[in-house]
Amino acid sequence: MKKVWGLSAILLGSLVAFHSTAGDANSQYMIRFAQQVPVIDGNGTDAAWNNAQPLTDFTFPWRADAAPDTEFRALWDRDALYFRYVLEDQNLAVGTDPERAVLDSDRAEIFLAKNPQLSSYYTMEIDPKARVFSADAAYDMTKKKRVKLDSNWNWPGLVTKASITENGYVVEAKLPMATITDLELWQDDAQSELLCALMRAEFTPKQDGSLDMGWMTWIDPQTAKPNFHNPGTFGSCKLVK
Repeated sequence: MKKVWGLSAILLGSLVAFHSTAGDANSQYMIRFAQQVPVIDGNGTDAAWNNAQPLTDFTFPWRADAAPDTEFRALWDRDALYFRYVLEDQNLAVGTDPERAVLDSDRAEIFLAKNPQLSSYYTMEIDPKARVFSADAAYDMTKKKRVKLDSNWNWPGLVTKASITENGYVVEAKLPMATITDLELWQDDAQSELLCALMRAEFTPKQDGSLDMGWMTWIDPQTAKPNFHNPGTFGSCKLVK
C-alpha cells in the first residue's frame, strides 16, 4: 500500500508542477484566428502573419551565451494550424548525412502532447531545407525519462516550407485540424487548447567538422542537462478569436 501511495504522490506532484507552469501567463501562447490564412511558401513574408501574436521569449537554459533572435507566430482557421519561425543564425549547420541530415542541422521544433503526463506526444523538427524529423514519443513519469521515440512515424498532412536568408532562415508549416483531432491532442471539449513545447536547436559548425550544439526553449524546463523531452518544457497554446 505504501508503494501505491508513493507512486500516486510522485504522479500528483508532477502534474501539479506542470499545471502550475501551464497556468503561468509566461507559458501561454494565444493562437489567433486567421481572417486570411498565410501562404505557406517558406518566405515568411505573407501579410497574414502580421495578425499573429509574436513570441520571442527563447533562451539558452543550459548555457550563459546570449540567445540569437527567434520569433514564433501561429494562426488557425477551421482547416489547419499555421506556424512560422523566423530564426537569426550567422553560422548555419545543414546536415548532409542521408540517415541523420535533420538531426545534424539547425532546426525549429514543436512538440504536441496528448496529456500532461506525456504518455503520448509527437515531435516536429524542421531544418532550413524544410526537412522534417518527426516521432511518436512517450515519457515515463515514474522513471522521469523518455521511454519511446518512434522516428518512423510521420505527421499526416503536414506541409513544411523553408528558406535561407541573409540573417538566418525561415520555417513555415501547415498542420491539418483533422490530424490534431485524430491524434486526440485537444485538451478541452471546445477543441481550443493544446499542450505545446516550442524549441530550437542552434548548432554551429566547428573547424574540425563537429558541431557546437546549443539548445533553446520557450519555457525553461529546469533540468540539469539539455532535455526537451519532459513535462517542464510544455506550455499552453490556446486558439482564440
